[in-house]
Amino acid sequence: MNLHQSLSTDHASAHQELGPLGSTLWRMRLTTAITVLVVLLAVACSSGNTSATSSKPAIGPGPPQTEINCPDCLLVGVNRVIDGDTIDTSIGRVRFYGVDTPERAEVCFSEATTATERLAGSHVRLEDGPRLTDSFDRRLAYVYDATGNSIDVQLVVGGYARAWTQDGQHRDVLIGLEQSARESRAGCLWVAASDDDFQEFDPAGPDRDCSDFITQTEAQKFYEAAGRPGEDPHRLDGDEDGMACESLP
Repeated sequence: MNLHQSLSTDHASAHQELGPLGSTLWRMRLTTAITVLVVLLAVACSSGNTSATSSKPAIGPGPPQTEINCPDCLLVGVNRVIDGDTIDTSIGRVRFYGVDTPERAEVCFSEATTATERLAGSHVRLEDGPRLTDSFDRRLAYVYDATGNSIDVQLVVGGYARAWTQDGQHRDVLIGLEQSARESRAGCLWVAASDDDFQEFDPAGPDRDCSDFITQTEAQKFYEAAGRPGEDPHRLDGDEDGMACESLP
């Protein structure tokens, strides 16, 4: 005998034994029992079919994480921003390892300085590179904002800085980002740049070194425009073999 037959038989017996009032009570009890049974069956079925949920973390407030980041690097206070690539901190003056920004009186100097003030805020994080100090005895470090996002990266991507091309563990990433910034005419450095990148520098203008160029081809064009082998006012050809900045890619 199945459940339906059993309930029907019990219903009939109750109607005969209890009369109309008993029959009404029985109907109420039967309705309640069926409702409870349906609920239990629904719960049992749903427990075996849990819908999939994304394991991807939600995107929180604030800027996206930069390609280079260091949320656990040494945190120091910022006392003053000197220019786009130099800041005074609670542990002394720090020169950004990965970038060069325009010098005073050069195009984009003010914009780069303002960008660094905005990005640095009141605290930055520092990561050592292969050299700890520069020729002026300033501490060299890759600089990150308080959350760990690279300020070097943001300056290059924003078109406020050139990548340092000589050394450093993040050199290749920064060089690639600069190339993309140039191609997209990003920021005050590249918005008006010509297709011949070397022409942004006046061969008869301020002294340039290899860190001002992103590729050897670019440096070579400038070197040839500024002079020629045996006539190298910017000293780009250290071994005097006619090839400028041979350490560049």
